[in-house]
Amino acid sequence: MFLQRVIRRVLNPYQQFGALPFRWSRNGSLEVMLVTTRGRKRWIIPKGWPVPGLPPHESAAREAFEEAGLVGYADPKAVGSFRYNKRLGPGRQVRCTVEVFPLHVDHQRPHWLEKGERETRWLSAKKAASLVSEPELKKILLSFHPSRHSSDEEGISVSVGDLDRGTDC
Repeated sequence: MFLQRVIRRVLNPYQQFGALPFRWSRNGSLEVMLVTTRGRKRWIIPKGWPVPGLPPHESAAREAFEEAGLVGYADPKAVGSFRYNKRLGPGRQVRCTVEVFPLHVDHQRPHWLEKGERETRWLSAKKAASLVSEPELKKILLSFHPSRHSSDEEGISVSVGDLDRGTDC
């Protein structure tokens, strides 16, 4: 019974959704945002479990809002996926697959849910790739080249806009 569960989880890892936040700097260069994990303070993209009732790209956008205060436009088309081992407690971990969705950032709120628990940083994609541990995420970062007006051209839906209204977290 235990072995069957282990085999099932290896073949069918837990699913998460992640946002690849990006913007264009004043000089026109691409910047991506990384956040630190709460525990070991490793650099990663905002990611988390699916939100019931939300499509994957909006779940990813919600994670970016909660973890980094980001508001923007999430592309419903993923740019890739990566796997990692998520720690659930002492000696316990599960294998997760993270589907990654571009998030063209409009702005960052001054206050957000996990502000005191994480650090955020805008970086070049190359620098970001040098800071993350997951090899597949490094490849996604290095191959990410959105068009300058991708949100206008592709009709990317507005995500977490409702979260941006009202009081600060």
